[in-house]
Amino acid sequence: MMDFFPHLGSNGIEVDAEPGSSSDHDSIRSDLTSLSESVYANVYENGRTYHGYRPWSYVLPNDQREQDRLQVMHHIFRLFFDGEICATRLENPQMILDIGTGTGIWAMESANLFCYVGMFTDKAVVADQIPAAEVVGVDLSPIQPIWVPPNLRFIIDDVNQEMRFPSNSVDFIHVRGLAGSIENWSSFLQQCYKYGRLTIPLGHVLCFQERPGGRLEISECRPQVHCDDGTYPDDCYLRTWVDEFNRITKIQGRTWDIMPEIQGLLEDSSFQDIHLSDNKIPIGPWAKDRKLEEIGRCFQAQMAEDAIESYSLALFTRFGEWKLAEVQVLLAHLRSELKSNKMHIYSYLYVPTSRQLSNANYSQQHICHGEKAGDITFIILLV
Repeated sequence: MMDFFPHLGSNGIEVDAEPGSSSDHDSIRSDLTSLSESVYANVYENGRTYHGYRPWSYVLPNDQREQDRLQVMHHIFRLFFDGEICATRLENPQMILDIGTGTGIWAMESANLFCYVGMFTDKAVVADQIPAAEVVGVDLSPIQPIWVPPNLRFIIDDVNQEMRFPSNSVDFIHVRGLAGSIENWSSFLQQCYKYGRLTIPLGHVLCFQERPGGRLEISECRPQVHCDDGTYPDDCYLRTWVDEFNRITKIQGRTWDIMPEIQGLLEDSSFQDIHLSDNKIPIGPWAKDRKLEEIGRCFQAQMAEDAIESYSLALFTRFGEWKLAEVQVLLAHLRSELKSNKMHIYSYLYVPTSRQLSNANYSQQHICHGEKAGDITFIILLV
């Protein structure tokens, strides 16, 4: 028999005559403790808390106020999507990746939606105790709930680094609210493409049932404010805030409005079947349409009470050389202005969706030929 591990000797693992001392164990335990502390530690700044793991990668707070705001934003998205969790129509997903999961509410609802495989009978739906989809939420802050569905897990990681997911494994990648957080969108999208599941054409299949290619959906509100009826004056506090926000984000060096470039970036990353959805989101309850009125009311509430502070404090003081008192004065005027409901203003919600098609360069050695009978594909391995 070939000896694959000659260093072990004929009797297995060789005993070290001078084994490591207990200090080695203490060193390892210290390293693990440091890692744990860095993940769960927070940075306290300007009366708010921010993530301590890889600080400055994300400039918004992670405290309870911000978590409450994110819950409101999730409600706004559900209103916008008519109760659905996303714009993409998901078809029997097996692996879902939620990048920038935040409080984990989207991942929780997604996991519950695809929790068990159901089998229809004449009288009822009998659920097999097999998760229909595994959902993974990724974020820098460990603010997600502990009690979660059995098919959901959360990972603390920085998506600006190489993420550890198998290639060709994810059916749906959900990205929301990461504007200003991604260092290099081109590299990020290339990572998403690598993890996404390829479409395997009929006759050359790798599984028992043909499935669509991996899908990607990005949802972002653009950092601009628009008005169509002249109620957005040039000398208002909101214009001052928007202009200063855009000036400071250029100093920061991150892209907060990726939508003008997203089509080209997706194409350069080999995504296909790209659809861009460009939608007006009112800021305030001024829209005649009932759905838009409710969306506008919720959007104005989260913006006036929390969003303008969340998006301002770290950016303005760290990169814009503003003093905390100066920021607070501007935000106080801005809150009063927004709550007056005198301006009929709106922003844009962009929801680009795309998917991966078959990879023509996929190695023929790793492809199985199949013949389809009904919904089942029989695999004939080429040996």
